Amino acid sequence: MSSTPIYTSKGQLFIPVRLTVYTKDEKYFLNGTYIWRHFPLGTYGLGTNTPELDGDMLDSKTVTFWQTVNKKVADGIFIGAGYALDYYYDIHDTRAETITQYIDDNRDNPITADDVIKVASALQDYGYEIKVNDVINAAGLIDDWNNHPEKSAQQIQEEHLQTAYQKYYNEKFDEVPDDVKNHKEIASSLMLNFIIDKRDNQLNPYKGIYFNMYSRLSYEWLGSSTNYQFLQYDYRQYWEMPWLNKNILGVWATGAFTFGDPVYTGLPAIASDPFLRSGRGWTAGRLKGMDMTYTEVEYRIPVYNLIGVVGFVNGTNFSDMDHNFQKIKLGYGVGLRMKLNKNSRSNFALDFGWNEDGYAGFYMQLNETF
Repeated sequence: MSSTPIYTSKGQLFIPVRLTVYTKDEKYFLNGTYIWRHFPLGTYGLGTNTPELDGDMLDSKTVTFWQTVNKKVADGIFIGAGYALDYYYDIHDTRAETITQYIDDNRDNPITADDVIKVASALQDYGYEIKVNDVINAAGLIDDWNNHPEKSAQQIQEEHLQTAYQKYYNEKFDEVPDDVKNHKEIASSLMLNFIIDKRDNQLNPYKGIYFNMYSRLSYEWLGSSTNYQFLQYDYRQYWEMPWLNKNILGVWATGAFTFGDPVYTGLPAIASDPFLRSGRGWTAGRLKGMDMTYTEVEYRIPVYNLIGVVGFVNGTNFSDMDHNFQKIKLGYGVGLRMKLNKNSRSNFALDFGWNEDGYAGFYMQLNETF
């Protein structure tokens, strides 16, 4: 069993537990992932061409319960099935709520075309920066504000100042799911998976390969908010170079693809893997899409005794609402390693990553990213 809780300076809390139990001769193993998190994230729409200024804050809490039973069919090869639940609750679209509150507080004051700019500027006093271009239809906003008292502040906000979260459900669905209206989303799924694990160590491999392909089949009759399917692959390979002081080259390639009508919070996103490992150089959730591909290469160099250094580069791409992939985005970084236990190869990792858009940050964790 392993657990590495995370708490950030932004008030984000992530408590994961991973449990793996093998039977005699490894004929079967049980694999469980259990997570609770309160992880407010910026959300910017779908694809990799989403500007930074388009970000909204989506606050939510999540309970994750994934449990699979896997059978050994050959040396290092397993097939399995199980159940997965992601229960997203207490979801709050912060920008939408802020704008709605502003409209409600100022509805008694008629506005003109010149006031649209003032409206956008005044929203900053409510704790949220909004661009004038966010007003989809200024004339419609003015008309509804001044002449349609029967329309609520929330209706006006949704029609003229909708957020990325609202846009997704308004454009993709004929009717917003009831769960979403009640500030929650549920992905209740059957799971099927195929695993090849021929690494020499799970915590810090020097050589070998790992491959996992799994599908999630989410249906309303299982309790899901919507019907959809999710397919993901995860490939990792490692090469030890004894002629170069046992340097290690590692490659990680993963991708996720959705079919049907997935819930927004469960869409593929940067650092959306269960243990938030992907996307060094990016803030979690900065990139999101209907589908995702991600590749990372890392070079690991032992320096002295228990100390080592690494360098890495990653590239990722996300698709838009119509499943069209856009531009590959790059991240880079370097890191320091300190061995904690020679036998298990567990270590402490401190990385500094940055991306092509100018963001940079530190990442601290136990054991290797992949």
